[in-house]
Amino acid sequence: MIFEIGGARVSLYDGTQGATFLKEDRATGAAMTIDYAHHEIHGGSGFFAIYSALKADTQTIEVRIQTPDTTKWAHMMIIVEAALAATAQLWIDTTKTDAEANRITPMNRDHNSATTSGLTICHTPGGSESATAALTEYFGSAASGGRVAVGGEANSRAEFILEQNTAYLIRATSRADGNALSIVMDWYEHTNA
Repeated sequence: MIFEIGGARVSLYDGTQGATFLKEDRATGAAMTIDYAHHEIHGGSGFFAIYSALKADTQTIEVRIQTPDTTKWAHMMIIVEAALAATAQLWIDTTKTDAEANRITPMNRDHNSATTSGLTICHTPGGSESATAALTEYFGSAASGGRVAVGGEANSRAEFILEQNTAYLIRATSRADGNALSIVMDWYEHTNA
């Protein structure tokens, strides 16, 4: 159904989840909506964190993520970026430990919201990790004549829904000297129904 309200055409969709109001573009007739993740940002539940460092060949940066034991789950996109060649790895149930002094405070994407993230994130966690990574990706050009031509990024291309009460480890390993490495985490937190 389409209604005219104050000069704007509004569609009403009555689905199993209740009513959703959609604004219609007058020029094209297309529904103007925002996707769910963007909706979560507007609701104050979207967060962002990043850790970056310059590293030599074979040096690493790491970020540990601890999820809370609640029904509010993190829906996260994880992106590892490098100016030059690098390796990205992910461990689930890491044995690495939280380094309180190295905690990263997540930024709420809605700067008007006082909502804080339920995740505990730190860079350079303590302890060691001897298990095989759940995911490994190599990206960027391999060294040729002592030089690396390009960098790149490895990302999930879609969100991971992180398991509650679980520790994750993300590692970026440089495969060239003078490499700028970044681990980017972009997520929203939603109560599982």
